[in-house]
Amino acid sequence: MIVLFRKIRKSLLESNRLTQYLGYAFGEIFLVVIGILIALQINTWNENRKQRIYELKMLRELSNSIQKDKRYFGSMVDRLEQKENAVNELLHLRLTGMENLDSISKYFQITRYEVLFQYNSGPYGSIKSGGIDKISNDSIRTKMEDLYEFLIPRTEKILDKLEGTNTQEEELMEALTERTLINRNGNQIIQRLIIDPKVIHSPEFLHFLQVHKSNTYVAQSRIQAILPAMSELDSMIQGELKLQP
Repeated sequence: MIVLFRKIRKSLLESNRLTQYLGYAFGEIFLVVIGILIALQINTWNENRKQRIYELKMLRELSNSIQKDKRYFGSMVDRLEQKENAVNELLHLRLTGMENLDSISKYFQITRYEVLFQYNSGPYGSIKSGGIDKISNDSIRTKMEDLYEFLIPRTEKILDKLEGTNTQEEELMEALTERTLINRNGNQIIQRLIIDPKVIHSPEFLHFLQVHKSNTYVAQSRIQAILPAMSELDSMIQGELKLQP
């Protein structure tokens, strides 16, 4: 097309038809400009499409991480409930004066269950390092920052402080138990066990239950407070993932 315009312009110039020559010249310029604008539009569209594909990929990874963390936090809550119930049972035994060694030992061992707070921050970290502004949905971006920059870190700090009371719990446990050699599946292991059921009447026993009950309640309530925010964020992400690039 441009070659044709050039031939026409040359012919018009040779024929001294200046007005028509200028018209064809402007037409040629117009076509070139239109071609450039179309190319820029296509390039912009391709870049936006690539960015959208990347955004959805990162949101999908974050959603998978949230769902796994929710399941893990749910198991933590279940374990904390077991610990809380065990403390309540031990308090009941103390209040009723039931010196049943088997029951005391059973519930005491449940209070020793470990609950480790951990979560996968990788997908959010990748989004943050790649530029959190690449997440186009403002509501998702705000909710995501609130969860990973405030709620979870705050809970982690609170639970870390509770870990500081472990020394106190260990000292109380030392006073309440004795190291005993037991056979477990053919293996000889040393374990701290309550030997005397009358220990439930001691001040140390009550102190142990008080510390443990308080810590368990705080940990459980903090983790439960995170779960709705995680569910809400995941629901928002699922809605965004339904929108194609």
